[in-house]
Amino acid sequence: MSFSSDVKNELYHLIPKSLHCRMAELSGIIAINGRIENNVLIIRAENELLESKIRKLSNLVISADSDYLKPEHEKLHHRKLICTDPDIQETYFTKLKLSINDNRISVGDIITERSCCKQAYLRGAFLAGGSVGSPDKTYQMSIICSQKEEAEKLQRIVSSLHISLKVQKRNNRYAVYIKDGDTISEFMALVGAVNSLMDFENIRILKDIRNNVNREVNCDTANMAKTVSAATNQLDDIKYIKEHGLFDELPEALRIVANARLNSPLLSIKELGEDMSPRLSKSCINHRLRKISEIADNLRKEEK
Repeated sequence: MSFSSDVKNELYHLIPKSLHCRMAELSGIIAINGRIENNVLIIRAENELLESKIRKLSNLVISADSDYLKPEHEKLHHRKLICTDPDIQETYFTKLKLSINDNRISVGDIITERSCCKQAYLRGAFLAGGSVGSPDKTYQMSIICSQKEEAEKLQRIVSSLHISLKVQKRNNRYAVYIKDGDTISEFMALVGAVNSLMDFENIRILKDIRNNVNREVNCDTANMAKTVSAATNQLDDIKYIKEHGLFDELPEALRIVANARLNSPLLSIKELGEDMSPRLSKSCINHRLRKISEIADNLRKEEK
């Protein structure tokens, strides 16, 4: 099961305590998945759990008996609930402040006046058309809308709760989306996915630890490669001077460092200085090895 499914499974079982929040959540579902065709109210439900939640909210908001919602299959693996009763339809439209826009359904702003109702509406919209990627792979959350107006409305609602969403057109639909881990956490907290939020943060922590370890390993590997490369060049210079019989003519200070490098070819500059007696600073070792390299370079130029 995907992380997105886990989040939705948690939210399917969350029923608001207040009537106005129940109305707001049901409105959010219908705004994304509802439409009118041939005077029939259709609410798409991607699975039995969402279908069950639509029925529960309808029982609490519209009528205690949801038998007026008839299940049907729509395309492959898709489900829908249909309502043909004109009186029940009128109750939906009156209580949820719905209106028709080119067969699609819009929700009046009065439904989301309270902050708690904004959160409930967002939860409904996410259950109807949302998804969230697993944080161990990518940070991405989106809600797909069929109308630009609905996408922009979701953007306004979220912005009023101090969270930033972006809107992007995808083919003939619109997506409101987040690609930031911290903002996704805030959104999950808003819609009430508390347990999933804890899982999300735990995965993020482990991911950050792995990334930090990888960065340190890569850094250590790069430093080691740099040390080996520098030591190899230094050894070449010292051996070149020896091959030309000029090693004993080097100043004593340079000969001491050169012999130390020959005896310890794998030590870093700092370790080389610490290994000597008396100890020499890193800058002192660097200076003397550069002098040796200059002497070797001058010999090479003369030889050419």
